[in-house]
Amino acid sequence: MDRQHKQQNEAGITRREFVTAAAATGAGLMMGMPAWAQEAPAVGKGDEITIAMIGPGSQGRNLLTKCVKIPGVRFVAICDIWPYNRDYSANILKKYDQPVNTYEDYRDMLAKEKNLDAVIIATPDWMHSEHTVGCLKAGKHVYCEKEMSAVVDDARAMIAAQRESGKLLQIGHQRRSNPRYWHALKLIEKDKVLGQITHVYGQWNRAQPYEVGWPKGKELDADTLKRYGYEDMDHLCNWRWY
Repeated sequence: MDRQHKQQNEAGITRREFVTAAAATGAGLMMGMPAWAQEAPAVGKGDEITIAMIGPGSQGRNLLTKCVKIPGVRFVAICDIWPYNRDYSANILKKYDQPVNTYEDYRDMLAKEKNLDAVIIATPDWMHSEHTVGCLKAGKHVYCEKEMSAVVDDARAMIAAQRESGKLLQIGHQRRSNPRYWHALKLIEKDKVLGQITHVYGQWNRAQPYEVGWPKGKELDADTLKRYGYEDMDHLCNWRWY
């Protein structure tokens, strides 16, 4: 028995729990799935993994369309404060014969979805801790998008909730899991193609700011936006720039 499986057995993690984490992880790494997640484990009909998503925006829907193609994974719920996001994602899942319940409040979802195994969280980063802690305390495994948290204490709360619950928590640092970067690391560290490295320059460029719009007539009302901490629709859809 290798070290990884020995640790999992000692932690009391079942095969089904491991498959839950593997499925969610494989979905969240987009073009860079790890090798062990590229081929999903075989699961029987009675061993389906039931998952929900909180925050099916642009990144969330990208995860959704990858995850829905993994055998044995079934969405049962979608949660978002914006009805447009809820309906859009529910319609995608309906095409895959996966009808879901939709919720505005994640606490309502956790209270009503009794057979939920895991939750994918793709909300704005300042909400990651609240959503992750809530799901872990409800006994659900969690795959949470980057960044883990904007505040160190919130990240610590996420770790504490994971340890207390004994459930699996993974943060989706997609580029750290991309085979292209693994290959580059192998070339540098193992194959020594660069020889002795003495200096490194790093850049990350974008041509222009990426601004997200919204369908006319689908706006949230001002009171709802204010209740969730947004000034207007631009703040909601382009929260990264705030």
